Amino acid sequence: MVNPMYTAYWNLPGGHVEAGESPSAACAREIRSELGLDVEMGDLLVVAWVDSDGWMPRVYYIFDAGEVTAEQRRAITLREDGPGEYRFASPERIDASLIPSFVKPMWEAALTARKDKRLVCLEVEV
Repeated sequence: MVNPMYTAYWNLPGGHVEAGESPSAACAREIRSELGLDVEMGDLLVVAWVDSDGWMPRVYYIFDAGEVTAEQRRAITLREDGPGEYRFASPERIDASLIPSFVKPMWEAALTARKDKRLVCLEVEV
């Protein structure tokens, strides 16, 4: 999880897909940008359409990037203009008040998708 400096909430590393960029390439770029790690994207786990008050509806893609190794943990570097901090936490131990309300169903869907080896399509309205 990362805690971006521009928000009060924790979230998964991520961001916007740039023009001409695939969702998996965008995910890898954002992880590299936010944490300084080069990771290979695995399976697409979740495609989520989210409509939350005050925001334009968005589509989220969550990929399986594998488990972070001890070597990768030591290599994490935060940019000055990136997340203020990061932490590792199992989803069941995350305080729901720390994450945006639309995020928890996506995380739960990603865990189910990874366990069941299938893609989950989700619609979340907040």
